[in-house]
Amino acid sequence: MEDASHELLKRVVKIKNPNGFHMRPKAAFVEAASRFASEVKLTWEGQVFNGKSMFELMLVAAGEDSEVTLEVFGSDSHLALQELEKVLAEEDVSVLD
Repeated sequence: MEDASHELLKRVVKIKNPNGFHMRPKAAFVEAASRFASEVKLTWEGQVFNGKSMFELMLVAAGEDSEVTLEVFGSDSHLALQELEKVLAEEDVSVLD
């Protein structure tokens, strides 16, 4: 039985970085996703990737203006979705916090 405090949230996000979803944004995404208890999945071109795994995200070659689907499930899903959507929509990710 699914816990009512856990909610599945899904959002389509456009990659805004002129260089696409490259190493720095991927590292920032994994670092941010790892701060949350929620499960994080990223779907690109029909393939689903673990959003907390840099190894899996290495296979995502989404360019600028590509759309990815962000799916978050867990007790902190609202906060996680908000934060991760910001990382994907950033035009310039130069350093990690």
